[in-house]
Amino acid sequence: MRIFKLAGSNFFLGWIMSSMIYLALLAVLFSTVSTLSFDKWRSATRDLVTIHVPKPAEIIDSDDGVTRLDETLKILRAFPDIESFTVLEKNDIERLINPLVDKDILKNILLPALIEIRLKRNNSLPDLNNALKNLSTDIFIESHAELFLPDAKAFSGAKKLFSVIVGLTLFVAMISIIFAVHAGLAINRETIQVMHLIGAKNGFIARTFQKHVLKVLGFSSACGTALAMGTFFILDRLLRVAFFGDGEIDIFKQINLWDWTIFMLVPVSYPLLGIIVAGVSVLTFLRKQN
Repeated sequence: MRIFKLAGSNFFLGWIMSSMIYLALLAVLFSTVSTLSFDKWRSATRDLVTIHVPKPAEIIDSDDGVTRLDETLKILRAFPDIESFTVLEKNDIERLINPLVDKDILKNILLPALIEIRLKRNNSLPDLNNALKNLSTDIFIESHAELFLPDAKAFSGAKKLFSVIVGLTLFVAMISIIFAVHAGLAINRETIQVMHLIGAKNGFIARTFQKHVLKVLGFSSACGTALAMGTFFILDRLLRVAFFGDGEIDIFKQINLWDWTIFMLVPVSYPLLGIIVAGVSVLTFLRKQN
């Protein structure tokens, strides 16, 4: 049985809650996908280093005709903590720097030799660096882990931003519930007075409002979740290419149980918190009236 006139408040509250849950879920999903993407790239390059060997064809031993590159490879073969190494071809090097340098300039540049190495353990990097420096001070090692430090800060900032978005949506949602409840109380002032006269307690009135709020928030939560998942499905291929560089990867299989739990807590926690806020708001208002 409908006791209060809350149609207008229900529409307003439903719209706000659906929008806030939709935005919160998108923030959680994008945070999860960006974290998975960064972890994937970091794990793939965690033990990789690149050695730059300038003037690789320069002969350092005139009798044997040993070049600087030959001697570098000899050191690498003898080093125990190297899992594998690959000398990049000239075409690969040109392709790497092509976006940064004009093609005509490439013809007049003596490119260094690049050797990509996968180490068994990163703490052996100083020993390898010392061995190569003894050969030539011009040789230097570029650690891929260090290259990812700026990206790590960027991803950390992005995660904080997504957390702020979720917090703001929750704040807006709870404030909207308070306003909707107070509007409903003002509209139904006479009905509440009659209920008090026939013996209704403040707790009964608060529970009645909470039931209305639960219906609205339950429907809004379902709508917001459906919209968020629909948006994610529509953008699925774009996200796969943008975050993973692979249009065939299944993002949903990459998300673990903990991330799914966090995702599902959003549409559940908003209605639960909304019911609590609605009950407290009604009781506070009625006590002030008495």
